[in-house]
Amino acid sequence: MILEEIRLTDFRCFYGETFIRFSEEVDRNVTIIYAENGVGKTTLLNALLWCFYGETTSRFEKRQDILNYDAKKAGRTVASVEVLFEHNDKRYIAKRFVNINGSSGRDFLVARIDDGSQITLDSPDTFINTVIPRDMASHFLFDGEHAEVFLGEDNKGSIKSAVRDILGCSLIETAIDDLKAVSNQFRKQIPTTAATKRIEELNDKLDALTSQVETAKTSISELERKREQTDQQIKDIDAKLRNTAAAKELQASRDRLDKQLERARKRQKEYSDEVYKWLGENGRFIVSKRITEETFSFLEEKEHRGRIPSPYNEEFVKDVLEAEECICGAKLEPGSPESKKVASLLDKAANQVMRDRVSKVRARLTSLKAERAKSPGRLTNAKRRLSEANDEFATAEAQLAEISDKLKGINFDDIAERERRRGELRDELREIDRKIGSLGTNISGAERERTRIDHEITDLAKQDKQTAIYGRRRNLCESIKGKLEVQLVSEEEQARKVLRSGIRRILEATARKVLNLRMTDDYVISLVNADGTALPKSSGENQLLGLAFTAALVEFAKVRQNAQDYRLLPGTVAPLVLDSPFGQLDEAYRATTAEFIPKMARQVVLLVSKSQGSEDVLNAVKDHLGAEYLLVRHNTEPQGERKPESRYFKGEEFRTAVFDAEYDGTEIVEITGP
Repeated sequence: MILEEIRLTDFRCFYGETFIRFSEEVDRNVTIIYAENGVGKTTLLNALLWCFYGETTSRFEKRQDILNYDAKKAGRTVASVEVLFEHNDKRYIAKRFVNINGSSGRDFLVARIDDGSQITLDSPDTFINTVIPRDMASHFLFDGEHAEVFLGEDNKGSIKSAVRDILGCSLIETAIDDLKAVSNQFRKQIPTTAATKRIEELNDKLDALTSQVETAKTSISELERKREQTDQQIKDIDAKLRNTAAAKELQASRDRLDKQLERARKRQKEYSDEVYKWLGENGRFIVSKRITEETFSFLEEKEHRGRIPSPYNEEFVKDVLEAEECICGAKLEPGSPESKKVASLLDKAANQVMRDRVSKVRARLTSLKAERAKSPGRLTNAKRRLSEANDEFATAEAQLAEISDKLKGINFDDIAERERRRGELRDELREIDRKIGSLGTNISGAERERTRIDHEITDLAKQDKQTAIYGRRRNLCESIKGKLEVQLVSEEEQARKVLRSGIRRILEATARKVLNLRMTDDYVISLVNADGTALPKSSGENQLLGLAFTAALVEFAKVRQNAQDYRLLPGTVAPLVLDSPFGQLDEAYRATTAEFIPKMARQVVLLVSKSQGSEDVLNAVKDHLGAEYLLVRHNTEPQGERKPESRYFKGEEFRTAVFDAEYDGTEIVEITGP
């Protein structure tokens, strides 16, 4: 898909009819839209999503209020978004509208443009999903203001979903679900005979367990959605607290202490585990003290008396008997009383095995004694480190409590209320995590029991000819399902390899630190040093990593455009819309990052504020810049004491805020000139 134009009519903050023509040139593939916060950047991003799919992002407040307020007051009842685009060398126009008085027909239309005429498509939703599948769409809309939290450990599920969306796993997943249903149907169709009475009982148990597992999984999905919403609310509150002048310093301190607390918590666990490990590995050295001393004393006493290993060696006695002569020179005739008396010494004589055993016992006792001497020092060090971690944790926790109290005491705006609500949401988050953990444990137990019962049913079905045919059919379904699941795992692994490579390449070109990327099989993404130690990331590094991940996803989708695997949806080429992509990056990072943005996709739309669209950023993309627009805020109120707001582009001054205007809303102004 290549965007040509978007036209908005009374959509949200955009009053009346306004439009943007996107740059379609290959060499100048970047369209920049300048706007300050609250003027309409995020609304533009959501206008595309709403037009194509009738949806908006989770952070789009009051999503049901589509019609512009002033237009509504003026008596207008319809808001709409039209997008003109090219796909596979053909041109199309998509239009979605909402009528607050109720619509008498379809609210979404797609038409193909042939020689100036429009041919309406019968199934617009299906067609749009062939251009950009709905599951993939959100990954082409980059929300930079919240990108820094996307790649955290808590969001590994979102990362996995992104990879599976670009892979187009829905076909395989649907097939797996269908095969599971058919397999269950064959199981239930096993005829009832005397030989299968037990199968009936097992089927009932299996159905109950299946229902239990599905219910638990549904509950977990709902809890995870609630967790994501709750977590986002906490992040929104944190963002508002950071932006409040009086609370900014306190919030920054809390952010720092939160990270310090997390590090201390990890050290607590590490050193606590070290103490337990010491007990497991060194406990025997301590408890063996008495027996070691007593055994040493016994050995030394017996050795002194010649009792250990023995006053006689087995080899020496045998040599005397064989020589038939005592060491004193007396003859030892075989069978004589003297010979028998000497031979009786063999009962007490020590052979080589015994002597070796005594040596090993002494060596082991010596080792135990040496290790016992070292053990207290090791335990003391482990306890000292644990005590230091406990002190650090307690200090950070106390400081956090103090900061919270200070924030609660601020009496302007609603910071104190936000702080109170933040605490409530934290409690809700902990309770959600507890419930998810409990449900996960229940599912694991039920799954194990299901597997056992399933195997028993399979074995019973083989015992009767009448039931065997259903068993074979069921086994065939399970076999195919298993192969598809293996295929899905294989495709995901291949996708991870491609993404790792793409992210590393971008980081090497942009990051100022020499860091390596680590993406685990369960999609936890981190930066590690040369020793393989995962390091805490700054906000800027998190945002850069999020941008690199998005670029890698776009590249992967493009590579898969012509994929022939009928089990997966093919990839796609789509425009990349970047909302505030430089939010947390410093100037050096912004300029470096801006250099590779034109390479991220065939067509790029940048939505930036004045602080983000700095001179260095603009210089980095100027050779790829094809179109520029400015969002201007109109206000019906008088300017009063407010300072005039304006920006200069191409030597011309543009007002960014207009007062005493005819309406409250946003105007789109094209920036033209040399």
